[in-house]
Amino acid sequence: MNRQFYSGVLLTAALFAAQPALSQNTVPNPLRGQPAQQRQPEQPKVEAQLAKPEEKAAPAATKPPRERSAKQRQNDDDMRACGASWRAEKDSLKAKGTTWRAYLKDCRAAKKAVRERV
Repeated sequence: MNRQFYSGVLLTAALFAAQPALSQNTVPNPLRGQPAQQRQPEQPKVEAQLAKPEEKAAPAATKPPRERSAKQRQNDDDMRACGASWRAEKDSLKAKGTTWRAYLKDCRAAKKAVRERV
């Protein structure tokens, strides 16, 4: 009983595995398009381009960028200042084992403390 069942399962699996190889000689699906090796190169549409004068597309109406808040501008300034000081001291800081993330955290805390004192 088990041998018949397993041989049937094995036979079914073999048939399903062979199915793509058997179906390659069938009619191609018209919705899928042509295979790459059978495609014809597209002919340039020179006549149509010469007949129509160039039309310039109207520029799309774009909204101006929204103004950054005071905190966002302060963050930008802090990042620029901390980045510049990191680049200036990078070799010595790396020798101490300090990473950019740790340095940035300390630099921001120091800048915040200076702002709070004022």
